[in-house]
Amino acid sequence: MKILVHLHLYYQDMLEQMLDLLKSLDQVNYDLYVTTSPDFSEQDKIANFHNQSKILPVPNRGYDLAPFVYVLQQVNLDEYDYIIKLHTKRDLPKPANLPNCSLQGGEWRNLLTGFLHSPQAFHQALELFEKHPQLGQLSHSLLIISAGKEDKEANHRAGEIMSQMGLKTKQKTFVAGTMFICRARLMQPLKKLHLTAQDFDAPLASHQGGTLAHALERVLGWMIWAQGYKISAYNQVTLSGKLKIIGYHIMKFVYRKYTNSKGVTRIKICKIPVYKSSKKL
Repeated sequence: MKILVHLHLYYQDMLEQMLDLLKSLDQVNYDLYVTTSPDFSEQDKIANFHNQSKILPVPNRGYDLAPFVYVLQQVNLDEYDYIIKLHTKRDLPKPANLPNCSLQGGEWRNLLTGFLHSPQAFHQALELFEKHPQLGQLSHSLLIISAGKEDKEANHRAGEIMSQMGLKTKQKTFVAGTMFICRARLMQPLKKLHLTAQDFDAPLASHQGGTLAHALERVLGWMIWAQGYKISAYNQVTLSGKLKIIGYHIMKFVYRKYTNSKGVTRIKICKIPVYKSSKKL
């Protein structure tokens, strides 16, 4: 078994934290590709950590998605069984509301990387792939979401990309946050797109949706389903967890505030619209 690990190191001060996660792979055969800015100066630290590593300078475009596509273009995916995709997701400055939960601080990052929190957690994830041949991708249950109506532009663009790859699916779930482990061969269709960094937008501080990167976030999940595989959770959903989700949905029914990809904010109380901004706040 061999694994391709891609780490996009945008926030370079998080290097130690990310390497700590990769210590869970100490007994595993893997190649490490690190994409980061051209001014990165700690190459020796990565080389000393793992001798099968490559550091690739990339422009600051397309968030973590453009670098991921670039790495896929550098390798022969037939040589790998799995891909682990990681990036330096900062602590949230304010709570983020997802379909089944509200996350704050480092909670989102911790859920995304949960399958690497220990060697045992990682091997349990691998066992799930071995036991379930149709399992294609793993992440945390709270982060496997359906494409929302708020970002119609990204959803439409994702559909166009799927058509370009010759893929179709009615199942539209994906991993919110784009960190996961998946079967390597299922990423092959992305190489057909021949995307370059210049095809991607420069990141916006607002993370406003509708960009090629936001569309690819959806595509990375949709293409799993389109190839006859499933996205599943590495964690067990408990009764307590289900009750928390129910409580969260009740709260959202009573009061909901969201901003779409164009920066328009809406507030609903018991699903009744009570406020709509004319421009981004």
